[in-house]
Amino acid sequence: MRQILFVLLAGIGVAGCSAQTVHSAAQTATGSSAAASDADLANSLRGTSWHFTEVEGTAVPEGVTATLHLRGNRASGKAGCNAYGASWQLSAGGGTKFGQTMSTKMACLEPAGAMQVERAVFDALQRATRLRRKGDNLVLLDASGQRLAILAPEGSS
Repeated sequence: MRQILFVLLAGIGVAGCSAQTVHSAAQTATGSSAAASDADLANSLRGTSWHFTEVEGTAVPEGVTATLHLRGNRASGKAGCNAYGASWQLSAGGGTKFGQTMSTKMACLEPAGAMQVERAVFDALQRATRLRRKGDNLVLLDASGQRLAILAPEGSS
């Protein structure tokens, strides 16, 4: 009799834990859509490559290459002339932070505009506090919500 009572109580305890686990999972699934979209944004950006199409309101000139590669917690690319790298973090609500950029130190006279784009890219990365997806593009924003740069997926025009 005692064994039967123990088995019944153990069964009820396991069922209670099971129901609690399901309830918690349901709460998580119906929780804040912002939290889900933050995770989706982070997952959709890691391992991606982009090219700058506009920096500080100016289109990147034909022939100038400015890219951004996001791998894990690292950002790298070419800023118009020189290659660069920096740490990268993505936080709640699309908040972002690029660490101090390190780059090669060449001067590029060709193509025209390469050095201006480079200065603008480094400035945009340092001032960026938020990332947003707009269609297929990625938009870097400053603390006031001002657009710093527009990037298209690598391989698109």
